[in-house]
This record gives sequence, structure tokens and C-alpha cells, in this order.
Amino acid sequence: MSEKDPQSRQLILDFPVSPDFNFSNFVRSEGSEFAWQAARQVSSSIDLPYHSLYFYGDRNLGKTHLLMAIGNAITENFPDKKIIFINGREFVRKFSENNAHEITKVINPLLSTDYFLMDDVDLISGKPSVQEKLYHIYNTLLENNKTSIFTGRDRPEKLVAMEPYLKSRFQWGMTAEIKPIDDGTTAKIIAKLAKDVGLSIPQKIIDFLLTHIPRDFISIKTAVEKINKESFARKRKVTLPLAKAALNLP
Repeated sequence: MSEKDPQSRQLILDFPVSPDFNFSNFVRSEGSEFAWQAARQVSSSIDLPYHSLYFYGDRNLGKTHLLMAIGNAITENFPDKKIIFINGREFVRKFSENNAHEITKVINPLLSTDYFLMDDVDLISGKPSVQEKLYHIYNTLLENNKTSIFTGRDRPEKLVAMEPYLKSRFQWGMTAEIKPIDDGTTAKIIAKLAKDVGLSIPQKIIDFLLTHIPRDFISIKTAVEKINKESFARKRKVTLPLAKAALNLP
């Protein structure tokens, strides 16, 4: 993940980013299937009836993963298209600066991109002037038939301290909820990842992990990798104390 402009740190990212962010390893379940399908559709077709997509759900359910997967897929499918990614916190920082010249340098690329990807849009809550900038960006892109994709913790109408005109814009396009992955699906993923590296994790340890690790694929994979590394280093089978030590859990 590299930066095109040192003045816009973490603002404009080169795609493709980490190959871990793709559709094939996104943890799909009944609660995320619609969001996954919508993400695949928006990244594989330029002829859609909508130009805005909003994913919402709790933390650690894979919203960022899905957003990055969209960027990677667009790069592969439409290499001539320009993509911009920004996190809500960084957006606030950039547009809270008082230097008008710097703000102009930041906003101009956003107004000319083909795909605007914004993660954690709820982090601009309570910032009216910043929200006004996003409203301007959204409208400009919409007028030019460009696509805006957002992620947030809550459905648009429930966003706290967000201007009504911006809430309405988020609802203009497609909205898709990402719900927590069910225990059965998560358990199967843990067992499969463990089997792939030749690791045996007892069911009681899997049951423990279900209540102690996030439910997105990268977090699950990282947990299994840490347990495998700890097991190899100690030359011991996986036990609850070993798993806790590997994951730094009490």
C-alpha cells in the first residue's frame, strides 16, 4: 500500500492493496451474502442503476475488507479507472485544516475520481463543516456519473450527529448490512484454516475462540496463525493455556 502524494498521507492509495483483501476469502454467511453480492456487482460492472453503495454493521465484521476487495477488483476489471480511498478519521483531519490552499489540494483529486471509497464515514459525525465538504464531493461525483462507496457502523438514518442532507444522500443508492457471522460458520473456518497448516485445534478451543476473536476473515486467520506459531515454538499440542498465550488473552 503506497502513497501517491506525501501531502495526502493515507488519502490516495495505490490499488491493488494487500492480496488478503479479496472476495474469495471474505467470510460469507447468511448475514453478509447480500453485501458480498452488492460488492461484487459494483466492482464488475460500470452499467449500474445506482451510483452509491453504503455498507453498515458493527466493528470487525469485514466492512473494510469488503471495501478494499472492491478497490482491488475494480483495478483488475477496469485498470483505467481512478480509485480513491480514505478513512473517516483522516478525512476529518484533512478538512479541519484552516489552510485553504491545502484543502484545495486535497479536494481536487476527490472531485475527479471514478470511484470514491470512504471507510468509517460515521467518524465525521459532529463535524458540520467536514460533512459539508463530503456533501459537495458526493454531489459532484453523482453529477458526473461516478461511484461513491461508504462504510459505517449504523444504517444511514440512525447515524448520530450527521446532517440530514448527508443521511439522505447515503440512502439514495444501495444500502447493505453486514451482520455477525454465525458460530457454525466461524467454527468451520477456524477448523479449515487450522487443517490447511497441519494444526489440530480441539473443539473446546474453537468454542473459546468464538467468544474471544473478531469475526472477519483476516482476524480469524491471524488468530490461527498465532496459535500455530506458538504450538510450533513450544512443540506442544494446542491447549487452552497455549491458545491464550498465543493471542495474549487472560
